[in-house]
Amino acid sequence: MLLNEAIKIRFENIMKEKNISSKYEVSCKAGQNPSLLTDFFRSRTLYPKIDTLYTVCEGLNITLKEFFDDPIFNIENIQVEKDTKH
Repeated sequence: MLLNEAIKIRFENIMKEKNISSKYEVSCKAGQNPSLLTDFFRSRTLYPKIDTLYTVCEGLNITLKEFFDDPIFNIENIQVEKDTKH
């Protein structure tokens, strides 16, 4: 599985756990422009920036450690796609 896919799945799982129905709601809780998450989930952006991920985690009331402390991020299962847009 690609890392960006794992991040998307993890976000969606946390949203379900916290009964959050929209990425817009997550963006508002995080104080982020909703387009940041929309662009990531629509694959316009390959990966979220770490500071964006950090503030989104704060909006979800979790730490980065809690976000990444999930079996989906098992290093043996993850592949990283290079961002060639730069």
